[in-house]
Amino acid sequence: MAPPISLELRQCIIAWRHELNMPIADIVHLSKRSKRAVQNVLATYRDYGQPINLFTRPRGRKRILERDDLNYLEGIITAEPALYLDEIQDKLREIRDVEVSLATLS
Repeated sequence: MAPPISLELRQCIIAWRHELNMPIADIVHLSKRSKRAVQNVLATYRDYGQPINLFTRPRGRKRILERDDLNYLEGIITAEPALYLDEIQDKLREIRDVEVSLATLS
């Protein structure tokens, strides 16, 4: 899977096409992206009037544990490596106010 196209590159692609009237082939060469990727950026701009579609939703389920929760878990496991999962679950509930199952913790 190709890396996502940054907002800055999207703006450049749009400017190259609409302000400088560059052909698609030249934009593909400058942006180092596929022809289809460039066409998708231009189609999004045509359809929504902006470089990105604000109506899209993030993929997948919202994560139960955020980065700070994971950092907390790493810290308590490093400090007390002999803790049982239910003890870790209790600490996470008390300190971080996050309720997770034992399966998630394992």
